[in-house]
Amino acid sequence: MRLIISGHRDEKLLNYDCHWISTKITSLVRILMNEKGVNLAYSGMASGVDLLFCKACEIHNLPFIACVPFDGQEKLMTEEAAIAREKYLKQASSIMKVKNSWMVEHADFAIVVFDGNKGGTHNVFQQLVEKKIDFYWVNPVSQVVWKCFKEA
Repeated sequence: MRLIISGHRDEKLLNYDCHWISTKITSLVRILMNEKGVNLAYSGMASGVDLLFCKACEIHNLPFIACVPFDGQEKLMTEEAAIAREKYLKQASSIMKVKNSWMVEHADFAIVVFDGNKGGTHNVFQQLVEKKIDFYWVNPVSQVVWKCFKEA
């Protein structure tokens, strides 16, 4: 079972509790591994949520594929985020040059850290709903996690 992450970059997370977000991502990774058999993850390798997800994969020994959307992605990050990204690229099972839509097409489950504003995370959120892919919505505004799963 394959798990993807989508969420905001560092600059959009400035007003939110990143420790809370990181804790929730790490907890949800464990839950999905234990309860749903997740055994592979995909990360878009952007700053912010994507790298927090890589950390959660590292903690739980969950293999992940680095899904790099374009060359030079690291140039859009702080030095600290670029260093963390490089570390996780070295830990990745493989590196692919793909975009979010490819990740959604290959996902069984997702975690979405989304504050409700338009952007790439909003697009992924909509695609997950349209494709009826089960996901957890981590709302950093209200600090609530919503389980968005189809009824059995």
